[in-house]
Amino acid sequence: MSASLPKIQFEVLMDARENKKQCSVYPLRERPDFRLRYFDRKQSPLAPFQADFLLHIDGECLSEMKLEPRPSFSVATIDCTWKKLAPALARVEAPLPRFARIPADFATAYPRKSKTPGLDPDGGLATIEALFIAAAFLGSWDETLLEKFHFKNQFLELNSALWKKYRLR
Repeated sequence: MSASLPKIQFEVLMDARENKKQCSVYPLRERPDFRLRYFDRKQSPLAPFQADFLLHIDGECLSEMKLEPRPSFSVATIDCTWKKLAPALARVEAPLPRFARIPADFATAYPRKSKTPGLDPDGGLATIEALFIAAAFLGSWDETLLEKFHFKNQFLELNSALWKKYRLR
């Protein structure tokens, strides 16, 4: 990563019951720019996020945010099933970071196999895909985030027109 790009820190609150073999961010747990923490059903309250932004479907779109250039940003997300998202977020102590969302036109390369048809919203992304896109919008195109993501090449190709549309690359 170039020295002129902003440094991005990542904070991921993960469901402790997440299957680590299928988790897109677990392989990055040793990186110094990643902070993984876990929650379970019994744990309440959850410590507040330390990030500038929390990726959330109800957030302000990253493509529309007016951001001043900075040397660093931090992005948080909650990695769990959609069913557990609202209850987990409700247990996080205030203050919450500014909500930010990924533009809806980005597509996942991660094969989705919901056991309950129609449970996942359209346009959902793997956690690492969402973090990669958020970092790109914050000024840091960092393909090392995708190094251990099995679907890296498909994801980059699938969204190639969007990288140009949003001038991220």
